[in-house]
Amino acid sequence: MASLRRVLLNVTSYCQRSLTQSSYSTSGMLSRSVVKHANNLGQIQARHFTTTLMKSGPKHSGTEQGVKRNSADHRRRLLAARFELRRKLYKAFCKDPDLPSEMRDKNRYKLSKLPRNSAFARIRNRCVFTGRSRSVTELFRVSRIVFRGLASKGALMGITKSSW
Repeated sequence: MASLRRVLLNVTSYCQRSLTQSSYSTSGMLSRSVVKHANNLGQIQARHFTTTLMKSGPKHSGTEQGVKRNSADHRRRLLAARFELRRKLYKAFCKDPDLPSEMRDKNRYKLSKLPRNSAFARIRNRCVFTGRSRSVTELFRVSRIVFRGLASKGALMGITKSSW
């Protein structure tokens, strides 16, 4: 019993450290949870911020596929936010060598039964105008193509084409 209590304390401290370590997740877009007075796992309260589905612009309105991609990505972000603590707990139990192998295997099985779309690895940064996933500027959340068009029009504050 004392061993299990020590393991729970280790898992709690692992979750607290990983939640408060940085302001961004492994994917870079989903905010980390904010931990308030976490003495045990039951008192951890998480707040998550997800991205908006899609902005509509006059020229770069995006295609129907872009809207579908962004809405699918939005659903993935919601699932990842919902299962984040549970996934971290199962991973911590799987990696703890002090636990018996049956308990680690049981937690590994539970981890495999979580929805696939709840993993941070499946979240991809997308352009809010077109839904394009490649070469997205993290600061403005637009693709390089849309970024170039908006910058040349002067729609982005502080961004101008360089000339010397």
